[in-house]
Amino acid sequence: MAIKELKLDFVSKIKDTNFQVRRQMLSKVLEGELTASFKGKGIEFTGFRKYEYGDDASSIDWPATLRAKTPLIREYEEYRNFHIFVLLDVSNSMLFSSIEQLKCEYAAELAFSIVYSIVNTGNHIGMGLFTDRLVTRQIPQTGTANYFRMLEDLSNPDNYGGPFDFKRPMMQTKKLLTDKSLVIVISDFIGLKEGWHHYLSMMTENSDILGIMVRDPRDKELPKEAGQFLLEDPYTGEKLHIDSKDYADIFKKTVEEQEQEIKRKFLGAKGGVISVRTDEDFLKPLLKYVKLRAKQLAVME
Repeated sequence: MAIKELKLDFVSKIKDTNFQVRRQMLSKVLEGELTASFKGKGIEFTGFRKYEYGDDASSIDWPATLRAKTPLIREYEEYRNFHIFVLLDVSNSMLFSSIEQLKCEYAAELAFSIVYSIVNTGNHIGMGLFTDRLVTRQIPQTGTANYFRMLEDLSNPDNYGGPFDFKRPMMQTKKLLTDKSLVIVISDFIGLKEGWHHYLSMMTENSDILGIMVRDPRDKELPKEAGQFLLEDPYTGEKLHIDSKDYADIFKKTVEEQEQEIKRKFLGAKGGVISVRTDEDFLKPLLKYVKLRAKQLAVME
């Protein structure tokens, strides 16, 4: 499925006062609360060294000491900056809309807002667009050159459309990222195959992960009295005639169960997940999630 035109105007958004206010809020969330919630106390284990006179004895790692047969202490390094990689789904199901804005346009604006909010903070930001593979890839870097490359990727209609797969893009992303990163996956997560969550767990071995589930209103429910619909699978092209009165309740229940299962898989992989709708502001659910995560961490400590 190809897309001929994208209704994206990033330049006008940058000039908009409301966007700049939102950017400042998002920058604070991403640079501060969100990254801190994934980084924990802001330190990372870097290795062992031999115990020296004057070291804090409580820092001795006894299992490592027994294996090495000499006292060893654990060393930590404070995070100086943070790496964020945005993984944006541009497959066929993201080209759908029951309102004015396509899911992929909404998701692209969300991705752009994240990139623009991080680019001048000193943190590293990168991005990949994916279908059943990484269509584009910009590794996390600082500076405006990388920002303009990501902006060009987002604005190019040729990058949009294609089959969907979760496995291959996640494996490619894992190989691409050499430093511990926060990977933000923006997708409708429609068309997931059996066992997809194993690759989610694989990614969290050396990175943190946050899923942002983008859904159109029609992805979530059908109007009961709308009459007959012709539905088409965005990947196989299979078509089905239905009467919304007969299927509305079943459809809504099935979608709710699927979304809950996706959330459970993310949480099971020690990741986070946020649900957003294309007819609502994405900033509010993001702020709500960060506050909730901060409370959960406070309880755990």
